[in-house]
Amino acid sequence: MYSTVLQCLEQTALKYPDKTVFADVKESFTFHDLLKLSQKIGSFIADLVSPQNPIVVYMDKRAYNLLSFMGAAYAGCFYVPIDSQMPSERINLILDTLQPSMILYDDATADKVNNISSSIIKFHYETALKTEINDDALSRIRLNSKNTDLLYVLFTSGSTGIPKGVTISHAAVIDFMDWICDAYSLDDTTILCNQAPFYFDASVPDIYIPLKTGATVFIPPKSYYTFPKKILQFIETHNINTLIWVPSALCNVVNCKAFEVCVPASIKLVIFCGEVMPCKHLNVWRTYIPSALYVNMYGPTEATYACMYYNIERVFADDDKLPLGKACENSEIILLDDDDKLAEPGIIGEICISGQCLSQGYYNSKEKTSAAFMQNPINTKWREIIYRTGDLAYQNEHGEIIFAGRKDFQIKRLGHRIELGEIETVILSLNEVENACCVFNEDNSDIITVYTGKIDSNALADLIVDKLPQYMMPNKFVKLTSMPMNLNGKIDRAKIKKEYTEG
Repeated sequence: MYSTVLQCLEQTALKYPDKTVFADVKESFTFHDLLKLSQKIGSFIADLVSPQNPIVVYMDKRAYNLLSFMGAAYAGCFYVPIDSQMPSERINLILDTLQPSMILYDDATADKVNNISSSIIKFHYETALKTEINDDALSRIRLNSKNTDLLYVLFTSGSTGIPKGVTISHAAVIDFMDWICDAYSLDDTTILCNQAPFYFDASVPDIYIPLKTGATVFIPPKSYYTFPKKILQFIETHNINTLIWVPSALCNVVNCKAFEVCVPASIKLVIFCGEVMPCKHLNVWRTYIPSALYVNMYGPTEATYACMYYNIERVFADDDKLPLGKACENSEIILLDDDDKLAEPGIIGEICISGQCLSQGYYNSKEKTSAAFMQNPINTKWREIIYRTGDLAYQNEHGEIIFAGRKDFQIKRLGHRIELGEIETVILSLNEVENACCVFNEDNSDIITVYTGKIDSNALADLIVDKLPQYMMPNKFVKLTSMPMNLNGKIDRAKIKKEYTEG
């Protein structure tokens, strides 16, 4: 049994020392490279910083980022990724919350780091690579390590505009790795194509599956995802067989008609998580690559990437909703109604999560932690912490959990309770629509639909008038050339709401 992810790395490096683990278009690292270079960085950090402190990795997205992540772990610390393209205001908020001990940076962020408080220790990661490995220091740190130690902190957007630092332990990541690798027979023949930024939890499988199995991860330039034909050709060139992407990236391939140029025959497994996957776009993927297994996963950052999964093995109509499925091993899902009782089948309740996957709370934020992580109201016998997601769902006649939107996407209009996601599902099922987002103006009770596609607003309204009850019909349709997206590759709902409902 492993106590830390480093033990996974060490065992795999013994088995596959010369096999590539991470590669971008400029350089690659073998498992032996990752092990030794991480130990060098760990020795460097350990000489300056005591264990259990945050190490900020402020870099451009490259394969060498992973050396610093594992280096922080070898020093008994935890890493916090910050991307070179993050807005400075957000970075400052993160640093204020963290009060980090050290920042490791690269050439792309060197100038920006100079503007950060001088009280923080700052070093170029290549300086750390010149350090000799201090086996004694690393051994002492390992003796005092435990599986509940933090491995990383990822910052998500907070409702108040202040980012929340989600803490995740070694134990949670090891549990997730064990489950996903066993469930989908991932091994040393697995080749992944990283899509998500490292500061986003959708990258967690890409980082840690190789440490468990000996798999290889290719890290294409971020610009490739702007041109989906290029990313499909990259997948074909590198014989990539496993994709773990956010739905927006998969939808972009469809919207840009990239399959008309390239259909990679190597793809065997496609996992998506992080937002709703429209069945219309999924069906295009299944048409072009029918032999692949497609998996809908669900889980907030607070649940170590995923806590529910659904293997897609039957046909879904374009306007259907994909089930979230059932709980992953060592996780439990309960749906609580407005009275904190178990929601009956067919009744919408809030998704609440318990189990090994859970975060230990928000870093340096007791109030936010206590508001989201609390005692399971169904269990009055012993202490059992659940995480209240704010997501809504119901159980269908097959016992499957079906996503029903966000609490904060649910509105009250004309005396009716409306889930904006239900309107979006209907609009997205139309062939003429590529992407869509609905927002609500509380001042005048208007529903505004922002969309991209080949249809004008009047025609769109005519097509959905028979598919939605009158009280759910949007008041306004806004056609855009492209949908605003946030840093995580999801629709930027906050920006859309601000632009079309305020002022």
